[in-house]
Amino acid sequence: MRSVRVGGLGDGRAVSDTLGFVLVFGIIVSTVAVVYVGGFDALTSARDAQQFENTERAFEVLDANVEDLAVRGAPSRTTELSLTDGRLGFGEEVTFNVSTADSGYYEATIRPLVYRADDGDRIVFSNGALFRQYGENAVLFGEPRVTTGDRTLVPLVDTRAASSGVSTDDTRRVLVQTEVDTRDVSRFRAATNLTVESPRAAAWEQYLTEDVGATCEGPSDGRTGEVECALDDDVYVQAVSVGVELS
Repeated sequence: MRSVRVGGLGDGRAVSDTLGFVLVFGIIVSTVAVVYVGGFDALTSARDAQQFENTERAFEVLDANVEDLAVRGAPSRTTELSLTDGRLGFGEEVTFNVSTADSGYYEATIRPLVYRADDGDRIVFSNGALFRQYGENAVLFGEPRVTTGDRTLVPLVDTRAASSGVSTDDTRRVLVQTEVDTRDVSRFRAATNLTVESPRAAAWEQYLTEDVGATCEGPSDGRTGEVECALDDDVYVQAVSVGVELS
């Protein structure tokens, strides 16, 4: 009679089962960690992009309300913005200068309204123009109301800070109250130059050259500083001083 030794077979199976469980569990944990980290970053980026787009649309409403003041003669308007994180306040001064060779002269220095996201990107309302700004690079997405034809109209919406800025790290309703202080209209019959001194001078140059048809020079560094444009002989400047209060 033959005998067969089968001792130790059960112990080997137990080790194999335990090792398999550990390997499978490790794969699951690793997969969950990768998905969590990558997915969380993707969701955060998507959320921030959506918030930025929502603020853009709110600024478009603000622009329409300020147009009511500048063009349609409304005395005041209130715009509601819902902000999640970031800061709403006033940016670096921007100067618009209209001058002629016969000493005609009109100048306005304005304070743009600026939304600064936590990542540094900005949305800027400046003299009826809307910009997206990333670092020193600005892109115009809402055009100002400079018009040409038989005559050139240069609107100057002189926004002035009537309060300090507003910061928020949670969803908050912010009211932007705009009220007309003064109105003025000037006419220039001689050859006229428009000079814009702004951190977004390159974007102004592109707009005035391509859309208005003016001949422009500058800015010297290609992005910021001063741009000077030659306009037609008959130029009207429609200036409206607007107080802006945030609450």
